[in-house]
Amino acid sequence: MPNDDTQLAPPPRSRPARATLAWILVLILAGLVAWLASERNARLFYLVPDGEEIVVKKGMFLPFGRQAIHAEEPGLKAYAPVKPPAGYALGDERSFDDRASLDQGLYELLASWARADITGDQHDQLDRGLAYLARAEQLPGISAAQREDLRSLRAESSYFEARSLLEQGSELLRKAREKLRVASEGAGRHASQALLLLRRLEPVVEGAVDAWRDLEGKPARAEAGTTAPAAPAPEPPKAAATAR
Repeated sequence: MPNDDTQLAPPPRSRPARATLAWILVLILAGLVAWLASERNARLFYLVPDGEEIVVKKGMFLPFGRQAIHAEEPGLKAYAPVKPPAGYALGDERSFDDRASLDQGLYELLASWARADITGDQHDQLDRGLAYLARAEQLPGISAAQREDLRSLRAESSYFEARSLLEQGSELLRKAREKLRVASEGAGRHASQALLLLRRLEPVVEGAVDAWRDLEGKPARAEAGTTAPAAPAPEPPKAAATAR
């Protein structure tokens, strides 16, 4: 006679049911891993050499893949593709775990390029260095030490900007002086006004020229051992003299 306990025991679980449950667990785990990998990839940023430029890219919400940042969007202009100075080796691409790390890595590049250009002697390099500096100022995630370096670099750039403006201004003032001299020596109806402006402008021109000489390390006229003769005041035009 069969045992009552054996008859009352539940039937063993079938093999197909166990296999289905195992596959469900595997799919759940695979989906979780894919989601975690996608979330991790979406937080990554990259500096990627692309031709003659360095392009900022961001990971996609997928286990792999990345795309360029839309730099035309507000607050993202600092991440537009940037062209390094000529001769700079682009090197390998770099990855960053978050946007702050990207900002700090990008700042190091921009600041080094700006510093080299700003301290140069060419106007086009100064303009390019100021553009790099303007990009660096838009990065929100730079460190406290980098912010201090940025303030120092901005002060340094202001000095070289002033030098450039003084050089250009001195040249423009010299040209204006020559034009006024020609006008005052002629018989035009503005000759007397030109003479008055010339006399008032002369010390301004000499002051600007001497200031530029000091910046360039050149001796001023008096310090050079040769005293430049004072510019003779042009004779007023005959018509103006007769009127007086």
